[in-house]
Amino acid sequence: MAKQKQKRPTTRELKKEISVLVREVFTLKQYVNDVLTPFVRTNMELLEKYLIHTGDIDKFVKYLEKEGENEKEIINESSEEGPQEQTEGSGITERISKNGEGDGTGSIQQG
Repeated sequence: MAKQKQKRPTTRELKKEISVLVREVFTLKQYVNDVLTPFVRTNMELLEKYLIHTGDIDKFVKYLEKEGENEKEIINESSEEGPQEQTEGSGITERISKNGEGDGTGSIQQG
């Protein structure tokens, strides 16, 4: 059996789909601005007031610095694993070690 060629969407169909996506993004933007942003501000203010009240500001700053260092170490470790190279036609990237050999792990590429 011969495969039927998929129909390409028309410009009108593409415009309709894009306008739906734009409306969804706009709705999400409004939700973030109207709902989430005030909660984040309120939580930040409450945290700041709590830290001032308990006097644990220095302790909290040291904790954040330690967490920042841990994140830097994680980032450095992942960058030392080597570059990723996409295998031909499979949509999967393989990790390439420094000696140029793949380690067999990979992830599916979307798009």
